[in-house]
Amino acid sequence: MADAAEKLSVSMPHKLASAARKRAGRRGLSSFVARAVARELEREALGEFLDELDKTLGPVPDAELKRVRREWPKR
Repeated sequence: MADAAEKLSVSMPHKLASAARKRAGRRGLSSFVARAVARELEREALGEFLDELDKTLGPVPDAELKRVRREWPKR
C-alpha cells in the first residue's frame, strides 16, 4: 500500500519548473518531484555514511584512488 500523500507548495525558478513539467509529461509532476526528492535524500544519506566511514576507517589511500580511477575511467 502506498504512503498517504501530503500536499505541499514549493517554489523554484521558472525554467526549472518548465523543464520538470515537460520531462514529467503524462506521469505527472507530483510523482516526478517525489522521486527526485527521494533520490536527493538517498544521496545525502550516502554522503553521511561515507563521511562516517572516513571518520571510522580513515580516508581511502591515494594509491587506491588512483588505481580505481585507472580501472573506471570517466565515460
